[in-house]
Amino acid sequence: MMRSWIKVLASLVVLLGLWAPQALGQKQVEKLGRGAIAIREGSGYWINWRLLGDEPYATAFNIYRDGTKLNEEVIADVTAYMDADAPLGSQYIVKAVIDGVEQAEVYPARVIDNREGTGGWFDIPLKRPAQGPEGGYYHSNDASVGDLLGNGEYEIVLKWDPDNAKDNSQGGITDNVFLDGYTMDGKHLWRIDLGPNIRAGAHYTQFLVYDFDGNGKAEIMVKTAPGTKDGTGNFLSKGPAASANHNQIYRNDWGYILSGPEYITVFDGATGEELATADYWPLRGAVSSWGDNYGNRVDRFNAAVAYVDGERPTGVFQRGYYTRMTFAAWDWRDGELTRKWTFDSNTNGNGAYYSQGNHSLHVIDANGDGLHDLVTGAAVISGDGTGMHTTGFGHADATHITYMKKGTQDR
Repeated sequence: MMRSWIKVLASLVVLLGLWAPQALGQKQVEKLGRGAIAIREGSGYWINWRLLGDEPYATAFNIYRDGTKLNEEVIADVTAYMDADAPLGSQYIVKAVIDGVEQAEVYPARVIDNREGTGGWFDIPLKRPAQGPEGGYYHSNDASVGDLLGNGEYEIVLKWDPDNAKDNSQGGITDNVFLDGYTMDGKHLWRIDLGPNIRAGAHYTQFLVYDFDGNGKAEIMVKTAPGTKDGTGNFLSKGPAASANHNQIYRNDWGYILSGPEYITVFDGATGEELATADYWPLRGAVSSWGDNYGNRVDRFNAAVAYVDGERPTGVFQRGYYTRMTFAAWDWRDGELTRKWTFDSNTNGNGAYYSQGNHSLHVIDANGDGLHDLVTGAAVISGDGTGMHTTGFGHADATHITYMKKGTQDR
């Protein structure tokens, strides 16, 4: 079997972006550690780390190499330090200083000796699935990160797609889609098999990795179906999946899956075990009502994590954007998977949002009320599940969202 790898790039910009200060104060945040890295640069190391979201902005730092403090004055206003002359294999610890008191720190920086451009890199070996029964060879595809183990460090959830995956517009039978959990040190934690009733292709499987319930460990939230096996090797068995026929294959002669149950499932990040399953919303219903009769538009999906209540994370799943456009917001709280709200362009009063979505879903506080809103194509959906506004310009393949300061400034 061929060996496959993830090449992990690390740089100052990337690592700082993993942890943003807790700007709005009350949001539930990930319980991450310092995340220090030391990248070989010249004859020394460039060290950078996180300022944590619950730390004062005035937090300062001390840097230790092999037990010896390097800085004479505490490091303030930045989260980076250049140790210009250090032997290969040096070990670093970054300790916070709050109100003049140095804090304890037990986790050393990750030392990266491989260099590429402005950053460093290291490899993570992957466990490539065997060739599928339909002849598909597997390639690593989308990935996301979350603290699966509750150790304050990110792990990786990787999607494997076979090379017989299809765009929704194309017929053809595909092999199964897999989700794998890996540590940054290359330990393979588990494998979720989405089964024969989830088609492989770019638009079908949008998976969310986040600590939804605030217990310090990330979960995985994703669309599933009969035939899905969790990370322990068992078929789904909770909620509506308890009565599923896991041996039935619902795909038609063209490879599309246009009948049969549809679920949304939460999996445990550490083990891949099924935690809860519910009926997906909305179910496909009449395929032709989504704009064609062969299954292209009915299975166009987007998904995102959003703080729609301004305090805690929610999984938002979008179905449809060419014609009918729908959203469902799902909470995972205290061991319960509940649907928070839904939006449907077919509902009376929402007709302006019909056909206004596109291939991406962005999260932004559009009106400054502290709640996250959803942007897709020409439409903005409020964090409370109501339509905020739409330009009416319709579908476009790309959308760019940011905060912009109006007015003129001297250049």
